[in-house]
Amino acid sequence: MHKYRSWLMGLGIGIVIGASMLQLILLAKDQVKQVEATPISRERLNEEAVKEGLVLLTQNELDAKLKQAAKESKGTEQSEASPSPSSSPSPTPSPSSSPEASEKPDQKDEQPSSSSSEEKLTLYVSPGMTLTEVANDLKKLGLIGDVNGFIKHAKPISKKMNVGNAIFVGKPTYQQIMDELARKK
Repeated sequence: MHKYRSWLMGLGIGIVIGASMLQLILLAKDQVKQVEATPISRERLNEEAVKEGLVLLTQNELDAKLKQAAKESKGTEQSEASPSPSSSPSPTPSPSSSPEASEKPDQKDEQPSSSSSEEKLTLYVSPGMTLTEVANDLKKLGLIGDVNGFIKHAKPISKKMNVGNAIFVGKPTYQQIMDELARKK
């Protein structure tokens, strides 16, 4: 027995250290889950946004700013078009509650006057938006043809999507769409 004493001592110490490390790992995982599950308050979110130099808006404030910007851009388009007597006023789109729908008509007006044939489309990814909702909105914008096919490709980034405006130029590939959705905005 004395012959194997040091070997047994090492085995025992290894088991104790291994069990301690396992407990530390499990404790750390539990704390990460608790931190992720704890919702952040609106005040704390505002403080963090100010630290980063960002402005935090509610959905209603964002919609109001988008409508105001759309009106301003229409005003500049009409003032630029007024010197031409043969130009006819373009029909004004009906206001919509979603930011991506309110930007889409503006983009259609800009396309004929722009020199490039690439069209810019914007999709607002709101907090808590699921991959299925994003895929349906992408289909409405005409960026993807198959919702289920896109969902299968984009499953790895479903938890990595960032809130904000995702801007797409032309006809992007699935990978380009996924990169834009995961981009920090």
